[in-house]
Amino acid sequence: MSVDRPTREELRRGMSVEIEQTNAENADEAEPIRGNIAKIHSEGETEPGGVKVELESGITGRVKSVVPE
Repeated sequence: MSVDRPTREELRRGMSVEIEQTNAENADEAEPIRGNIAKIHSEGETEPGGVKVELESGITGRVKSVVPE
């Protein structure tokens, strides 16, 4: 896991993040997506590949970074 990826403890609902999409057929080639966290799916503090979240748009993915406000 990348050292730069935020931990579960650092994330909150409503926070703006950039994710790598996991629920699309072309997820491997897709560009990172920005949005606000609606739900955090990961239970543990650290997750291989990043914490899994669902954005308000319904897209799920692993958090790559927090978007500065």
